Amino acid sequence: MASSVVKVEDVNKVYGSRKEASYQALDNVSFSIGEGEFVGVMGASGSGKTTLLQTIAALDRVTSGSITIAGTNVTDMKEKELTDFRARRLGFIFQDFNLLENMTVYENIALPLFLQNQKGGSVREEVQRAAGMLGMEDTLSKYPAMISGGQKQRAAAARALVHHPSMILADEPTGALDSGNAKGLLETLQHLNENHGVTIMMVTHDAFSASYCGRILFLEDGRLYKEMQRNGTREEFFKQILDEQAEAGKKKL
Repeated sequence: MASSVVKVEDVNKVYGSRKEASYQALDNVSFSIGEGEFVGVMGASGSGKTTLLQTIAALDRVTSGSITIAGTNVTDMKEKELTDFRARRLGFIFQDFNLLENMTVYENIALPLFLQNQKGGSVREEVQRAAGMLGMEDTLSKYPAMISGGQKQRAAAARALVHHPSMILADEPTGALDSGNAKGLLETLQHLNENHGVTIMMVTHDAFSASYCGRILFLEDGRLYKEMQRNGTREEFFKQILDEQAEAGKKKL
């Protein structure tokens, strides 16, 4: 069995200090993600999925419980330690990609290394490696305005990979894309996972996007209520996810 990259144990997140004004976003959540897994987190708006991603990314503190990433308990780390940990061990893919227009593709991909004060040959080597994994070698000297939407997606993925993170966190990465570009990004993530063993956690509300994952965690009202493993084809998994969403919808009626 693959070793755990992420271990979430009895995590609670409560916003607000007064009992009558408090809101419990996460309620006793526990799970683990093994090395080389592609895990999706699904739930309706307000279910806690974005809060869960933010706590794993160490962007938000848990109220109680613990989160361990690559053997390091991030729960009680000081802010400076967390900033350094995120920069070295986590890769992020955002909904709008966040490429800097005044930087070349090369510079955008290299940004996590620049933030770690890496220079010279080691930066070039790592950028070439990440770009090669995603077929971006011919675009490195161009600016974001000069490349296609699909190439921007791959540049964002290369930036997330360049510093050898323990895992990639993707927050609704297809939310702002048309169907063609969304499919392209999902295939890119699947390629990185299956061919390069990259560990990925993706928050999504979309069944089609989730069908590219190997396992789905379902959240409702801050609680993890079900897990679903993909055993057959992606198309079969897509139908299973749709059925689960329909069943969850019926319970709310």
